Amino acid sequence: MKTGRKPFSMELLVQRGRIPSTWYEDVLNIGREGKAEVHIVNYLGVSWNTYQRLKERSPEFLKAVNQAQSLSEQWWIDVARQEWVKGNSRSINSNHWSLMVRNMFKERWSDKKEMDLTSKGDKINDSTISVEIIKKQDDKEENE
Repeated sequence: MKTGRKPFSMELLVQRGRIPSTWYEDVLNIGREGKAEVHIVNYLGVSWNTYQRLKERSPEFLKAVNQAQSLSEQWWIDVARQEWVKGNSRSINSNHWSLMVRNMFKERWSDKKEMDLTSKGDKINDSTISVEIIKKQDDKEENE
């Protein structure tokens, strides 16, 4: 029989008094305020590694985090929308806003587009690319 520490979970952290039993609603409130995942990590008082393992081990925690991220994204959109409706869109620093949403919600707001180059369904593994530049001939050169 294996003895030792129990793998930690949200239930165990609540049981041991490390986090309050209201953690689910607290995590959602963090999202409602437009805050990022780092705020959830700091609220829990855990490392990023522990945070990731909690998401893997606790479907309920993962659900709360996903809902919080959705609520946070909504908050950021609502802030910009409200200012637009009020006619105060110039009061928003669009570069800052864009940077925040691209960094906080990478999966949905990324400017980066992945390109998959394939040939007949197979990936191209050749990493050498050659370019040949063909200059257009001038009319004078053609007549000579």
